[in-house]
Amino acid sequence: MRLQARQDATSRADPGPAPLPSILLASTGKPFDRAVIKEAIEMARSPRSFVHVISIARKWGTALGLQHPGLYPTKREWQQQLEIVGGATRAVRGAGLESRGGVIASRNASKVIAREARRLGCSAIVVGSRPVPLWMQMLLQDDVRWLRWRSSVPVVAVPTS
Repeated sequence: MRLQARQDATSRADPGPAPLPSILLASTGKPFDRAVIKEAIEMARSPRSFVHVISIARKWGTALGLQHPGLYPTKREWQQQLEIVGGATRAVRGAGLESRGGVIASRNASKVIAREARRLGCSAIVVGSRPVPLWMQMLLQDDVRWLRWRSSVPVVAVPTS
């Protein structure tokens, strides 16, 4: 009798998948959409989970093979990226999760995001992606597609407008 009651109690309480210990919420330089932040919060689902927030400030190439100071992000671009990360971090903390954020300057966003996820020991990467046809992805070098290819961590691409 007790065994059956215990089985009934465990079958009714379906907790769903276990919460992930660490998630990387990443942006390739664009502001986070609310759906992307909401997806990261839902994936965490536990106050013990930690959400790392990063954004990429673009370097725009080289001059004669050498890095040139004029091609680095300006102070205004750094400030915009810091505001993007700060807003996302506040939204995650408002949901009751721990969060920390930062901005990284790079030419190759997908490579840096994959490297940071590995370095931080994240269980998943959440990133926003806009729906574009396959030929446009190849033409524009879609960062989310490259991130999926490079990353050893699962990438969750949330469609944005």
